[in-house]
Amino acid sequence: MSFTGPRFLLVDDHALFRMGLGLMLTERWPQAMLTQAGTWAQALDHLRAQAVDLVMLDIHLPDGHGVADLAVLRGLAPQARVLLMSAEADAAQVAQARAAGAEGFVPKCAQAADIVAAVQAVLRGESAYGALPYAALPQTAQPVAQAVAQPMPLPVPHVAQEGGVVFSALQLAILRHLGKGTPNKAIARQMAMSESAVRAEVSWITEWLQATSRTEAYERAVARGLLAP
Repeated sequence: MSFTGPRFLLVDDHALFRMGLGLMLTERWPQAMLTQAGTWAQALDHLRAQAVDLVMLDIHLPDGHGVADLAVLRGLAPQARVLLMSAEADAAQVAQARAAGAEGFVPKCAQAADIVAAVQAVLRGESAYGALPYAALPQTAQPVAQAVAQPMPLPVPHVAQEGGVVFSALQLAILRHLGKGTPNKAIARQMAMSESAVRAEVSWITEWLQATSRTEAYERAVARGLLAP
């Protein structure tokens, strides 16, 4: 079977996050070849078996570290570009990613449009660090919105923070819908989003808050002061 789209390898130990990310990527690139790995060892096995255009790699894995072990990945797949991901984002981590040669870095709290823009930039051979919360960006970082050919929506102001992860106004609005029991389809319609983008945001939100359900995610957000009840 031949593929006309990009070849992605998603490496993250949280299956729910991988699923949401995969849905988002396949909506934007329907012809893409998408492979997933839950551990560093599985990722290396995939790279030994098949060529990949872009590796989206979680920095913290149970059996490996994305930055420290990046040279091993490069040795197996020198042609692959690497977009690092993390639930946390700070200037030191960004500097380490740059020094290790990663083409980009996105926090898991980034909006779907920012992640898609970062992927587009990296696939074109550019670097992508602009989806990071502004406080974490080194002054030399180029905003992703400037790196892509087509115009992107203006970023939604970040209005709440939890454990180093910044929640945007859009994500907080989705959390309020979760508290009301609003289904994804209705959220997408009311917020002018695609349903798959909503699913991805809900997956990330529940993971960040370590919640096992949509209702629990809302309750945890209220308990931590991110939302007013």
